[in-house]
Amino acid sequence: MELILKGRWTIAAFVFATAAVFAVVYLVVGGAVFPTDDAFINLHNAQVIHDGHDENYLGVPALVGATSGVHLVLLLAIEKVVFSDTVALYVLGASCGVLYVLGLFFASINVGCHRSEAMLISVGGLIFAGTLFQLLNGMDTGLAMAVVAWNIKLLTDKRRTIWISLLCGIMPFIRPELTLLSVGSMSILLLESGTCRFKIAACTTLLLGAVPFLVWYWFDTGSLVPSTVGAKTYYFADSYADWPNKLLFVALAMARAAVACFPLFLCVRYIRPRSAGIMLAMFAAIFIGSYFWKFPSGLAHNGSRYLYIFVPIILFGVACGLSSAARTKTLRLIWISIFFLPLGFGWQLSDYWTHITGHQKSLSDAVRWINENLPGRPKILVHDAGYVAYAGHAQLVDLVGLKTPAAIEFHKQLTYPSAGKLRSKAIADIARSFNPEYLLALQEWDEKFGLVDGLRQEGWAVQEVYAGRASANTPASDIYHIYKLRKPVSAVSQS
Repeated sequence: MELILKGRWTIAAFVFATAAVFAVVYLVVGGAVFPTDDAFINLHNAQVIHDGHDENYLGVPALVGATSGVHLVLLLAIEKVVFSDTVALYVLGASCGVLYVLGLFFASINVGCHRSEAMLISVGGLIFAGTLFQLLNGMDTGLAMAVVAWNIKLLTDKRRTIWISLLCGIMPFIRPELTLLSVGSMSILLLESGTCRFKIAACTTLLLGAVPFLVWYWFDTGSLVPSTVGAKTYYFADSYADWPNKLLFVALAMARAAVACFPLFLCVRYIRPRSAGIMLAMFAAIFIGSYFWKFPSGLAHNGSRYLYIFVPIILFGVACGLSSAARTKTLRLIWISIFFLPLGFGWQLSDYWTHITGHQKSLSDAVRWINENLPGRPKILVHDAGYVAYAGHAQLVDLVGLKTPAAIEFHKQLTYPSAGKLRSKAIADIARSFNPEYLLALQEWDEKFGLVDGLRQEGWAVQEVYAGRASANTPASDIYHIYKLRKPVSAVSQS
């Protein structure tokens, strides 16, 4: 009994120390701030559920543009007890961080790691590859990482339970790509479990976890799966790009990830049991292959956040190595990694700080200007669909299609099959269909996708009226600009 109590106190202290890290970051950065606009899509979706309708994207249900239904449900639950919605989102991120660390800890214990080594692996998981800043991005990244860690923990339990099948049921609604991990884990569970009764119970529990979200998505969006990945796939139009360009996208993203986690990723070869190692390897191969085929540039989005679901897998490999005959080799790799850890951490810290002091500050200033200087409810064409809906009063048209599903069809017909060559025409057609009065665009997006020049080439008059202010030394590419739009003369005469 004394050993059990000692263990519980150790875990409690461990959880408290992890939560304290997030509390310190909260104080250092000055509150609940987020480096990406996507975080505010989550907050806006919660607003829509609270209000019962969307005043910015008229007639659009809350789940449209929501990749993770589970993340949204958890946010709504925390908002019941936390007064501020931004603080609620920060608390959700911190809670996912604590769950992630605990999952790593118990998975490491399961494969025979000493408790002190398991704790070092788990806490080190916050520093490794700059993971801490992905847990603070206000998106579903941290939740996905926590679920992967707990999936591994449950797969390596001496006695498997139906908790793993429940987790498999909800995983596809945390991140769509986790469907692959769900299928693989359920296959192991069903093939290696003993009784028919347990298999029936596992399948039933899987359905109990999945069906509520399937029904919710179907009634809210008319689809069983989120539309966000499809919208981005059609807009960025990588699928029909030349193979050398696709290989370059993936190679650069993977090279940066490899450097950030070097050389610990080599420890994945020590993963056991063998069935789990094979399943995780197949999951990684299919995941990377799918992105290469459909959306290679996505691997670099938001600080390469989609790749971070592999972090708990790598750290589990480290735990397996330390508790095996390969312990000496693993220790050697750990010592070498000390020289690379600051690199990955520094990249993520720089990206995080640049965005919250420049990118997001410019966006909030631009939205403030809209609220103060554009009376009524002007219709604005946007590509970052979150903060302007969360904090603004305008009618919005999302030219990517995340929050304006009708825009997806234009990119599906023009942008996607042309590998982006007809993107300007698709955007002009979207503008012609919705007749926006203004355009809110990040300079980086304008330079990369030719938003302003593309509209002008299609006959639109585009005049800049404001540029958002940001901190000193903010790159020009991180500044948001507001443009007044006037439709082509031919369109005016037809109307």
